[in-house]
Amino acid sequence: MSYLSISDFKFGMDRRRPRVSGVPGTLWNLKNAHITRGGDIESMKKFVPTYTLPEGTFGLGQVNGQLWTFGSADLAASMPSGMQYQRLQDPAGGAMTRILSNNTFERKHYVVAEYANGAIHHFYNGVRVTDWDTVADGNTDVSTLATYMAAKVNASTEVEATSSGPSVRLTAIVPGVPFTVLTGTANGAGVNDQTFTVTPIQVNVAPVAEVRASGSITITGGSTDPGVNTISQVTVDGVSLISAPVNFIGSNNATANALAVAINNASLTSGYFASAVGPIVTIRAAVGTGAAPNGDVVSATVTGDVTASAADIAGGVTKVDAIGQITEVTFGGTFEADDIFTLTINGVAYVATGRAAGHGTFAFVYKGRENVTAGSLLQYSELNDPDDFATGSGTATGTGSISLASDSEGSERLTAIAIYQNSLAIFSRSQIRTYSINTDATQNAYEQTIENTGTFAPRSVVAYGNIDVFYLDITGIRSIQSRDVTNAPVVDDAGSAIDTFVQEWMAGLSDDIAESAVGAIEPIDGRFMLAVGGRIYVLSYFPKAKITAWSYYEPGFTVTDFLRVRDRLYARDADTVYLYGGRTGQEYPSAGETPIAADIPFASAQTIATFKKWTGFDMACSGVWHVDLLPDPNDETKTIEVGNISKTTYGLEDIAVIGEAPMFAMSLTCASGGKATLSNMAFHYEAERAG
Repeated sequence: MSYLSISDFKFGMDRRRPRVSGVPGTLWNLKNAHITRGGDIESMKKFVPTYTLPEGTFGLGQVNGQLWTFGSADLAASMPSGMQYQRLQDPAGGAMTRILSNNTFERKHYVVAEYANGAIHHFYNGVRVTDWDTVADGNTDVSTLATYMAAKVNASTEVEATSSGPSVRLTAIVPGVPFTVLTGTANGAGVNDQTFTVTPIQVNVAPVAEVRASGSITITGGSTDPGVNTISQVTVDGVSLISAPVNFIGSNNATANALAVAINNASLTSGYFASAVGPIVTIRAAVGTGAAPNGDVVSATVTGDVTASAADIAGGVTKVDAIGQITEVTFGGTFEADDIFTLTINGVAYVATGRAAGHGTFAFVYKGRENVTAGSLLQYSELNDPDDFATGSGTATGTGSISLASDSEGSERLTAIAIYQNSLAIFSRSQIRTYSINTDATQNAYEQTIENTGTFAPRSVVAYGNIDVFYLDITGIRSIQSRDVTNAPVVDDAGSAIDTFVQEWMAGLSDDIAESAVGAIEPIDGRFMLAVGGRIYVLSYFPKAKITAWSYYEPGFTVTDFLRVRDRLYARDADTVYLYGGRTGQEYPSAGETPIAADIPFASAQTIATFKKWTGFDMACSGVWHVDLLPDPNDETKTIEVGNISKTTYGLEDIAVIGEAPMFAMSLTCASGGKATLSNMAFHYEAERAG
């Protein structure tokens, strides 16, 4: 008797080929579990609710191991024990809507926050960095404002926005589905002549399905006398529909049926088609003619005692293809950075100011400075003075900026910064540029551009040690690695095994949710986690064991923030902060809380065309696993239940499996509480015949 052994699962999920072409050691699906350093499947730990925060707080931060959150309202007294609060107020009284970036500089928070009135502000140690008012004003113009507004609108799932000069063009994502557009302005300071005009470019055209026009002939009487009693001709608008007379045969109904057959036999010539129900022959115009035949006269010529009546062609409706609405909104008047512009689409308001458009949105501490992405510029602070962006420009220790658009082609808005090989990797949506950055700012130098890759999700960028940077690209999850001994950076397809899987998930998310993706390195085992929507993609990467394995968690909430504090990983959703693994770090989900699903690709014991009689099954596991065998790659709904297994079965009597097929797959689920593992499995079979 032969057997097929799957000794480990160290390759994790692999969607590069169909399930029928899977490789032993890979998984088609692995949910709510990950791969260990030994190649076993192991259940995820529990995300334990630890803090409940009041509404109106955003983000997570830490100083000296203490947890902090931020907001604009007076909420300090409402914080749960163990959570600190920093109030960050907009001078105009706008309510905070989100944290764009936060880090610590000399154990004090540096935070970039956005507000409901469109403003963006930087804060250091709770005090607004007013230098950014001047810096942002120098970075912006009406075109920058339009680009910024378009980026905001693209959070919508109903409208796509593109900018050109002072205008933003709005195009319906689904042709035929209209949208409403309202604009508003408020004078911030100075000249009160700002405008925000709406110009229709293409009106919405709703789709109209074609209805084929039709008429009819009703046979009302006659008797059988071949060649004498006939319908000698039927015409529509003078066009003959039959090539020979049709005899009255026995009854009105039978004659109607014979007439319909005769009309259809000549349809290639006439373009009309017929069907009979009882004595009525319905005559339909050809597909695509729509309303054109309406009003055409239907005539029946009869001989002998045959009688018939006719109804002219009517009821046709011409097909109309959907056309998407296009509307353009244009900023006008004297451009002033403080003016506020509101664009409301289908009741959702998007608010922007010229100053916010020029503001830095991602801050990163490196070599004694705050380095901030602002449009296509990298702005940096005075050395060892993170709230000074205005003095000493161009000096060794002073403030300044680097125009990335002048160092390489492209002027996209910059999105994120990370350390790579003692340099800074600076991201836009479609480029990554590396710079050598020094404490002496005059020595800063451009190194290299990596084209056709980048990120739209700033907080997805996570450095892994000093030699790798993970990030979310439009194509999937990627990383920057060294090409060779020269240490030149190159993009690695770190997530290629699950690219299609990730792309399918991302296709169902709005741009706003996708751009909010957040990454972290789990502190105990060093797994990379990327949360996007309600899913967390997990990379178990242990190079010495040759393990590079993807899986994913669905914890039941959407992670908005990760925070690593010493050996703990916190995750936040709207108002709850969770601790991965709980206080002990070893807490696992309760029964039924986050069930594991492990699907194994089809296997054939390297004899893909040989039928096999499956006789038994063994596996090594902990926890209770329900096992189903899938014998047919063409119909995965066909299953053979193997049963529930809760221990290592090798050395015991084989678990019987009854079935015959050249190949099979397995679906395993585990909903038992506590830690669960799956190490290996074996399938016993007898080879029978070639397929």
